[in-house]
Amino acid sequence: MKQCTPLVLLIFLFSCNLDTNKDLQIDQSFEGEEAYWVSKTLDEHIYLPFYDFSVYANVAFTDSLPGCPTISIDSEQYIVTIDYDTPNCEDGSTDRQGKLQIQYSSISNNINSTIKITYDGYQTSNTTIEGFRFFQVTNKTASELLLQENADSLLLIDENESSTKLVLDLVHGGKIRNNSLTELNISGSLTGRNWGGNQIEATILKPKIINQACISQLGFYAVSGEERWTFTRSENTQVTHQLNYSNTEGCETTTTIKLAEGVTMIKQP
Repeated sequence: MKQCTPLVLLIFLFSCNLDTNKDLQIDQSFEGEEAYWVSKTLDEHIYLPFYDFSVYANVAFTDSLPGCPTISIDSEQYIVTIDYDTPNCEDGSTDRQGKLQIQYSSISNNINSTIKITYDGYQTSNTTIEGFRFFQVTNKTASELLLQENADSLLLIDENESSTKLVLDLVHGGKIRNNSLTELNISGSLTGRNWGGNQIEATILKPKIINQACISQLGFYAVSGEERWTFTRSENTQVTHQLNYSNTEGCETTTTIKLAEGVTMIKQP
């Protein structure tokens, strides 16, 4: 029995060491890339619910949408379908596929009105989005619209079939002039499960701002803002990374990813 005790202890220590090494061997740059990818994907079409249902009957507006999609309108149920599989011009989208369905509770966005975006085989830049996003108008003035967003099962799938599952609790503010968006700001938080099956939590510490220059170019990149991303690993070990958004001028944006280990990554846009 005395000879077995050291062996049992050795096995226990070896097991603990494996868990520790597993945490250490996780490449933090992958977590930084995932945080950047998620944030960028969520912003890609966030402008759509800010426009009233009635606006989608305006050909000048729909012709300005990126990718030249076909637009179908159900006036009885207030549903707009944006279809990238059947483009409305010869040089239609090459980086978008599938459909976005936007369902409104009323013809105009008024306080307490709701908007639901549902994804039907939708892909953008080799990322597939599944599930839905739900918005409610919480404030409206002549120059600003405020949307509260909740989603409990949004799934993002990258080109390698790795997926991230998200629960969103976000607030989106839009500044409006002459019925057009001039600025977007985003705040709030999200939780979920990352590529590696670990728990993630992100908080927007300083609101993300998307300026008029980016909106006019249909490039929805944050020019300022700050996010904190926390990844929980085995045995409740956590690492925290930070994303900072900036720009030099116009829509020339930079995302600086500061990893917990001290490494800095730069992404443009």
